[in-house]
Amino acid sequence: MSSITSINSNRPYLHQNNEKKIENKEKSSEKTEGGKIIADRTVAGQAAETSKMIIELNLKIQIETKKTFSTQSALDQSADVSKLDLSQFFYNDKPVTELSQEEAEALVSADGYFGIEQTAQRIFEFASSLAGESTEGLRAAREGIIQGFKEAQSMFGGELPDISHSTLNRALELMDAHIGKLGGSVIDIKA
Repeated sequence: MSSITSINSNRPYLHQNNEKKIENKEKSSEKTEGGKIIADRTVAGQAAETSKMIIELNLKIQIETKKTFSTQSALDQSADVSKLDLSQFFYNDKPVTELSQEEAEALVSADGYFGIEQTAQRIFEFASSLAGESTEGLRAAREGIIQGFKEAQSMFGGELPDISHSTLNRALELMDAHIGKLGGSVIDIKA
């Protein structure tokens, strides 16, 4: 199976680490006073730790999404790549500059590895695997996808080819559907 070299699917899931840290904090937050167990005031600490993990999740997804959109755009013939060093973009450990015209076209075709559907699916799977089943994490992952797209767009002088816009829309559709399936909403409506 072909793969992008920058994505490492062997990373531990962030939400699993988050649960372990919260469990450990809960265990250490119990203190006794006069024989009674009282809770230490670590709610703020737990909230800060959760916020930190959400930020890390967002950043990881942002970085991977930027790489994915950048490589997809570098392969697309309609992208303006005149100001970029294309040798920094790889497919199967091979710089995209060493791919033939036919190989590049096949990769961004409808059924290609960097086609809209396969790329959107990979972005969704990467983001949702890190976020787990937390709607808060999935919303942060969604934001990371958007930020990664914007960073790739900036690399390409402010605009990406249509294939990348379509891929972004499809990846967000997949994220939104998954958030909805879990009973969440893309917009956090807490009062």
